[in-house]
Amino acid sequence: MKPKALIILQACALAVFMAGVLAAITTIRQNLELRGKIRNKIETLAQLVAMKQTHDRHQAALRVFEGLSNAAPAALANLGRVIVTNATPEIRERESRNLTAGWTLRQMEVVFSEVDLNQVPGFLQAAEMQRPPWRLVECTLASSRQVDGVGRAVLILEAVGKGGSQTTDAGRQPARRLVRRSFSEGGSLGEGGTTDDGRQRSEIRGQRSEVRSRRPAISNPANAE
Repeated sequence: MKPKALIILQACALAVFMAGVLAAITTIRQNLELRGKIRNKIETLAQLVAMKQTHDRHQAALRVFEGLSNAAPAALANLGRVIVTNATPEIRERESRNLTAGWTLRQMEVVFSEVDLNQVPGFLQAAEMQRPPWRLVECTLASSRQVDGVGRAVLILEAVGKGGSQTTDAGRQPARRLVRRSFSEGGSLGEGGTTDDGRQRSEIRGQRSEVRSRRPAISNPANAE
């Protein structure tokens, strides 16, 4: 074999070797990029699976709430009087927010000024056992300096309800509903429900005018003297 042909063969072999090295480097680089993309897709799929599981839990909870016979949360005042002895809670609504499908989130503040702190966990457990349940959001306890085991408890509870509002402490409905019910019941006593209904409205307006006319005399006793 001539030396010139041998040199050509060596050059071709070197070129093939260099091409193989370049191809290997390119393949390794592409594999690293693909590995990063695959890792990102796996993380995205894991997040989607977690979101689906959360959505399924929410849907299951919604079906449970939809199946409740009483969709309104229990009155915390009545619950406090039954569970906690020698302490009357002060209850104030902090927030009421409309959710989906007619559901409403209500957040209440329950304050026990002087209460046996050992009874607070029982009250919270009873509130959580209600259907729909009350969930504890925040709890602040302050012990008394005078009596051991007695202190002030501030509880923030929230519940999801649907439909009507909570009943009052005596189990009665709000005053507006009572007035509307009295009008509807009174209207049914008369002919066509118009005569008695008008009489009740006129009587109520007359009572309001009498109360307004008496207010100055009550608020300023010096003028009455």
